[in-house]
Amino acid sequence: MRRGAALAAALLAGAAAAPAVAQVEAASLSIERGADGTRMAVVENRLAGPLQLRVWDERDPARVREATLAARATARIGPFAGTGAAELRVESQPGAPMPLPPKQRGLYAFPLPADARWQLTQGFGGRASHRDGANWFALDLAAAAGTPVLAARAGAVMQVIDGFAEGGSDASLKDRANLVRVLHADGSMGLYAHIATGSARVAVGEAVTPGRALAQVGSVGWSSAPHLHFAVQANDGRELLSLPFRMSAPDGTALGRERAN
Repeated sequence: MRRGAALAAALLAGAAAAPAVAQVEAASLSIERGADGTRMAVVENRLAGPLQLRVWDERDPARVREATLAARATARIGPFAGTGAAELRVESQPGAPMPLPPKQRGLYAFPLPADARWQLTQGFGGRASHRDGANWFALDLAAAAGTPVLAARAGAVMQVIDGFAEGGSDASLKDRANLVRVLHADGSMGLYAHIATGSARVAVGEAVTPGRALAQVGSVGWSSAPHLHFAVQANDGRELLSLPFRMSAPDGTALGRERAN
């Protein structure tokens, strides 16, 4: 798993960071000490879907223990040597590892209302920001703030973050995007990002069908104007990768062709 991957959580044991509004953090970490002084990492998966974990002692970062937890599961990972005051760290990545990503078997539904005014501002391989593996196959659909964001495929809501409020071109905002993540039956995940603060209309664990209202278009995170960033992602065991997909807009425009723009 690549450290610093988009949307991965890196937490210090014992550190407490309260979000501005309720939102689902990927994982929580606590320490359990044994009678012999060794430490066990007790990690809780807070997502309604699988989560891949890496746990290590910051004094010995080369020795990493990995595990994949089912939805809402808790696991004891270790043991780690107990001497010294160094903390344990956990890094998480959504989705179960899939060495062979699934192939699309049908068109995705358009994720905005049929009567919405929209514009495709960035497509696959877009030079502005669609240059990394997690976002190469992604669409940016500019629309008015508050436009409903609709599910493009059936699945279960895996993660909701709508507590961030700031948006702009500062790179520090890359990891502060509001989002809804939907787990599909084949293990891939639909990502609906930059949604408006407090606009989520679904709960973690809720089943959704195409066309279900998930949230509203916003401009939160690394974003210069209101738009929906949509991608289909899979965890290949090392990092999140975006997958090519196809969908048709209400006006018949074919979206999701496998070419850079």
